[in-house]
Amino acid sequence: MVSIEVFRSMLRHMNKETQGFDWFRGKFQYGFSFGLAWVTFILLVFSGVTYFLISRKRKRDKALSEREAAENEPVNLGRI
Repeated sequence: MVSIEVFRSMLRHMNKETQGFDWFRGKFQYGFSFGLAWVTFILLVFSGVTYFLISRKRKRDKALSEREAAENEPVNLGRI
């Protein structure tokens, strides 16, 4: 999101600053990269939400016995 906003601000600034120059007759435009950045951002948000919804499942819930459930729990080795 920050990259998209920096890109938009840069284009606004360049269009404003280059208006008075005779040697520059073009105009800075967004192009397809701007749309691609938004598509990427939306997909990253979607994948993050999906991860948080799916990651609630634990092996303990699928264990056949209490012993198997205890074996599947993470072990703290006391390291920092």
